[in-house]
Amino acid sequence: MRNQGIHKALEKIDWRKRAYFMRKFQIRTAKNAHILNMTDEEFLQWADRRSFTVFHNWEQTDEYFELYMLYMKGKMQRDLETVYDIVSEKAKQGDEKAVRMFLQIHKDMAQLQKAMNRTQTKHEEVQEEDDLEI
Repeated sequence: MRNQGIHKALEKIDWRKRAYFMRKFQIRTAKNAHILNMTDEEFLQWADRRSFTVFHNWEQTDEYFELYMLYMKGKMQRDLETVYDIVSEKAKQGDEKAVRMFLQIHKDMAQLQKAMNRTQTKHEEVQEEDDLEI
């Protein structure tokens, strides 16, 4: 499944904003192909808007920024998978640069996992403290 996180987050916002975001970033679903192919004028008519001003203003909000970051996180994950597959294949063929890169990726991922585990542990400790009654 593609970036399920962005789809769940988009379900929680106004349908017009959701359609605008999906159209802007060409996020496909089984039901939105017609929206992705609309011209600007067709989209505005469909969304019952006279201009894109309301959408452009929305782009300046925290809500939009959080959606954008979630979208980019998913995109970066997919790109990393692609790069990893390419580097891995070249390393298996004996490419020295690819072998070094492959080992560096593994080292970086291990460090990232350690950092994430520390963050999760701290978050759980804070959560436990919040649950205590005084």
